Amino acid sequence: MKAIIAGGGTGGHLFPAVALAEELRSRTTDLPLLFVGVEGGVEASLLAARGFEFEGIRASGLQGKRLLSRLRSLMLIPSGLIRSLSILRGFRPDVVVGFGGYASAAVVLSAVLARVPTVIHEQNAVPGLANRWLGKIVDRVAVAFEGASDFFPESKVRVTGNPVRTELFGVSRAEAVTRLDLDPDRLTILIFGGSQGAHRLNEAVMEALPMLADEREQIQFIHATGPRDCAAVRQGYDTGGYRAVVEPFFQAMAAVYAAADFCVCRAGAGTVVELCALGKPSVLVPFPFAANDHQRYNAEAVVASGGARMVPDRELSGAAMAEIIRTFLRDREGLEAMARRAKALAKPDAAIRLADLVIQTARRAPGVRFSLFNRDLRREAGGCRHV
Repeated sequence: MKAIIAGGGTGGHLFPAVALAEELRSRTTDLPLLFVGVEGGVEASLLAARGFEFEGIRASGLQGKRLLSRLRSLMLIPSGLIRSLSILRGFRPDVVVGFGGYASAAVVLSAVLARVPTVIHEQNAVPGLANRWLGKIVDRVAVAFEGASDFFPESKVRVTGNPVRTELFGVSRAEAVTRLDLDPDRLTILIFGGSQGAHRLNEAVMEALPMLADEREQIQFIHATGPRDCAAVRQGYDTGGYRAVVEPFFQAMAAVYAAADFCVCRAGAGTVVELCALGKPSVLVPFPFAANDHQRYNAEAVVASGGARMVPDRELSGAAMAEIIRTFLRDREGLEAMARRAKALAKPDAAIRLADLVIQTARRAPGVRFSLFNRDLRREAGGCRHV
């Protein structure tokens, strides 16, 4: 079997795709597999570090953009389709899996036109417009949240959960705090806003520090700021005399998660699923301008179980942040209960379920490929090789 995995633009789209690739490779180490994503996106360097082949296409999103940006995005669609078809013709996959992101739609649509079996995976509780449309024409739709099934044809949809990277597991808290040079007896708060950081979170934490002076010796921070705010946030912790590890972005998230007692973060689908898989209590601050307000729905799914608290972006302040930290500092048992409830929502076999679905879809129509490039539909002898 040969597979193309399309998606990226953000870590939330990319990391579940990596988890699927890891599962497929664990079954057949020499599996021909190609990632396709956005030129200049986060995926190129992250995938290279993991030894995966990558091809980029020019693409940009439409939702939430101003008119001029939308026009520019629309102008990229024809070249994105042509580039995608060229990649398909060269690689000749048995299946294409789309994970969302700007490049995914062009690749998946090209695969449908070329009659290559297709699967899309929707990570969010409320699907975006592109996946809702693609769900009508692809072969199978995998969803992370049960409620997302309602947006797709019943005969096509499967609830698989959201795959989580295996690299996030296997690090103990003791090992992690040693690696990060932290105090094992302090409450450790992890602040992050996704691969691009979150300015509002950074501001709220900096505003909270003077209000937490009495608790300074009992708490410590791990903070992924994004590139813009890193220097200012480091200076803020140093000025306040706080113990903190501050970076624009943490590549080795396993140790970062393992050291954290609770997290303050946005509510992207990948983040929410990782928190549940690792049993991490959290304060979720949904990004208010996310398409279809999907981050709020993602957060609500965890909050309803008691595994997280949600603070709307408009209510986030230094005073609110300080009070949250004080509450959790006093109530360690409550934190442990939140951790258990978050863990109960996890689907640890999500990568296995999705890999099974991908393989089944590839076998569904073996050998019928690339009618777009050939006048007759040619069936290759023997069809697809089994994984």
